Parts: sequence; structure tokens; C-alpha cells
Amino acid sequence: MNQSLAIIAALAIALSITACRNEGKGPEPAPSQQAAVETTETPAVTAVPAPEQSVSPEPSASPGPQSKPEEKFDFRGTRWGMSKAEVKKAEPHPPGNETEDTLSYRSSSRDQITYITYQFKDGKLNRAGVLYPEKLSSDSLYLENYEYLKQEVIKAYGKPAVDEETLLNPGAVIEPDKKAEAVCRGDLTLGAQWNVPGSMVLLMFRGDGEKCLVSLIYASEAAIHSLSEQNGSGSNGVTK
Repeated sequence: MNQSLAIIAALAIALSITACRNEGKGPEPAPSQQAAVETTETPAVTAVPAPEQSVSPEPSASPGPQSKPEEKFDFRGTRWGMSKAEVKKAEPHPPGNETEDTLSYRSSSRDQITYITYQFKDGKLNRAGVLYPEKLSSDSLYLENYEYLKQEVIKAYGKPAVDEETLLNPGAVIEPDKKAEAVCRGDLTLGAQWNVPGSMVLLMFRGDGEKCLVSLIYASEAAIHSLSEQNGSGSNGVTK
């Protein structure tokens, strides 16, 4: 597997563990907040921001206030380095779960439960993602989620720098129309990676024989650099 893809795969797993651990746990929100959490319907695909900062038109010669360039975000309405308080302010509803270094929001996409998860290091946002943890009736539905999200990210960032199918079981014979089943068995992993200014984006579809998970992960340059150093891999491949 591509080195940088392997690194961010580790980040994806860390995020998924956090979300699964937090699911249904943690302090209950106040009654006034409970309805807001349960009715959050932010589509997961809004996790894909515009690829570049939007620029306002040329200033008008007419009097009056001039419009300002739109803000550039790294993930949804947030930027790397934000505090938890700033991330909470950027999200429209209170978090469903919160720990010292994470915030998780229950959401939905394509009639499925999703979790939007933020992770912090030293009080600053450095990674985030959207996870599809819901058990589906067919393995092919996970693959449909993966392909749908892939096309949404391609719309924002273009073709991925890495687009891999990694065979985890060398003895497995995988038919072209049985990829979803192979992933959920743990024989195959699908992954795509985009290198964007200041971030790395990874879309993964993986399984372990008991469950399947699709995850869309954003990691800051600082997060990738830190994990690269831990793994002794040197360059992280994130564009500036």
C-alpha cells in the first residue's frame, strides 16, 4: 500500500474507533439539546468543501459596502487549528458526544446514520471525518456509499493521487462483481487519496469479516507529519 495512504488509513481507523466507542455513550445532552441532536440531518457529503477559496467579483464602482471573499475551510465550516469551542460554534447543533480531545455529531446521509467526528491535539483541531457505521442489509450498499462519496470528492478536488484496491488475502479469488463481499470479508480494501493544500483526504472501504465501514477522513498537514515521524517515513506528501 502507498506509504501515505497507509498513514492516513491509521488515522481513519483511529477516528472510527472513537466514533464506535462514543456511540450511545457519554453524558446525555440536556432535554433542550436532545431534540437538536436527534434531528440533525446534515448530509455527510457537505464534508467536501470547495477546492479553492471563492473570490468575490471585482469591486463595484458604485458606493456602498463591498463584498468580502468567502472564507476557505478545511472541513465543513472548520479550519485546522480551531479550538473545540470554535468547532462547536461552527456546527449548527450541539455534539452528541464529547471527550477531552474529540467531538462527535450524529448525522445522516442517503437515509443512513453517519457520524461526523473531530479530533484535537493539544487543544487544536488536526483531523476530522465522516463515518458510515450503520449495519446495512447488503454488502453492495457499502460499495455504493463508497462510490458515491468518491464522485463527490472528485467533483471538489479532481482525480485522486492514489486510487488503490489492496488485496489483503493473497489466496483469495475475487470476481469483479463481488468486490463488496470481498471487502466485508476482509480480503480486500478500497482506498482513494487526495493531496490538497494543507490537508490529505482519504476515502476508505474496509471490513473484517464481522462489519464493514466506509470512512471519509481529512487530516491536517501537522497530523500527517506527526504520524510520518512516528513511523519513520519522512515526507508526508501533503501539498502546501
